[in-house]
Amino acid sequence: MSRSRRRNRSGRHRRSERPESERSPRGPSTLRNLVVLTLAAVASAAGLIWLTLQRVPLGLRPTYLGKSYAELAADPFHPAPDNPVALRILAPLLSYAVGLRGPYILWTNLITVAVFLAAVFLWFRSAGLGSWAALVGSSTLAFSTVVLTTLHYGGYPDTLTYLFVLLAFWASARPWLCGVLFFLALLNHEGAAFLAPWLLVVLARRRPRDPRRWLRASARIVATLGAFAVVRWLQSRAHPGAEFSLQYYLAPLLEDPLTWFRESARFRGVGILSAFNLFWALPLVAAIIMLRRGERVEALTLVLPIPLALAQLLVAYDVTRVATLAFPSVLLGAAYLLKTNAYAAQWWIPALVVANFFIPQVNVAMGVMDRMGPK
Repeated sequence: MSRSRRRNRSGRHRRSERPESERSPRGPSTLRNLVVLTLAAVASAAGLIWLTLQRVPLGLRPTYLGKSYAELAADPFHPAPDNPVALRILAPLLSYAVGLRGPYILWTNLITVAVFLAAVFLWFRSAGLGSWAALVGSSTLAFSTVVLTTLHYGGYPDTLTYLFVLLAFWASARPWLCGVLFFLALLNHEGAAFLAPWLLVVLARRRPRDPRRWLRASARIVATLGAFAVVRWLQSRAHPGAEFSLQYYLAPLLEDPLTWFRESARFRGVGILSAFNLFWALPLVAAIIMLRRGERVEALTLVLPIPLALAQLLVAYDVTRVATLAFPSVLLGAAYLLKTNAYAAQWWIPALVVANFFIPQVNVAMGVMDRMGPK
């Protein structure tokens, strides 16, 4: 046998002896892992919803503004002239499209909560955390008004806004998809626009070597906001009686720039705190650790949603719902602490979740404090 043939044979033998970890993944194995991960996310969402409903009762009929959303879900194309939420079209339109019309929008909202919690679980897993840490991280949003408002106040589709904000952030590596998802969040509630500066920072940081990254990111955000402004203008012309329009928010500011802020003065502190209760500690602790490690830009990205969300108090008085828009800070803070295990975070965050579960949940709006639970 020639020496070259021996080398070829030995080479083939060595290649066949490569360890399993170096071989390319097989299709069936990858599919099986995806199925297992999806089932884990669904189980996590179902379990967290069940636990949440032990804390606050489920709203079984439309209430407050939920009645207006239910009316819009019955016929989103011909809203009543005095329907105040006629311009917030996405959730009612989606509910109408899937056949859950009128008061059945409650089912649409419940499904949305399940999808949101499953997506949060998957996001934590994609960040490199195990299933237990992902479940703990998901609990920080499940036991806050990110989910509680939609479950307790029948008809309120707030969680759909947060779902699309989360997906837009998750898709920031694909700017066009990020813009589409953020546009959908705006269609559900115009308040999402306050997070536009944060999303701009996220997009710009995705391309650190691009000298024009800030210009490109700004152009994408402006294009998204511009598209939404055009749609909202067309809606306003079609439904001039809709109360929650740009004029509704801005007209009082011409006489008194702080009129809305004064309206929310009563119980404002309690209202802000009640959005996340103990979970407010997560972004604050994470930001302090980042600053100590010299991670200034990361710390800014983490905490920026908080002042942006609270800036809504200049044009709105639903204090707790306003503060809830800061949920990306809680999400990122929990992920950072769980991943780095700073100060043994994987031990004390679960304890924080348990303690937060037993704190009475309230909601503050228009200077009125409403106790939501425990039951």
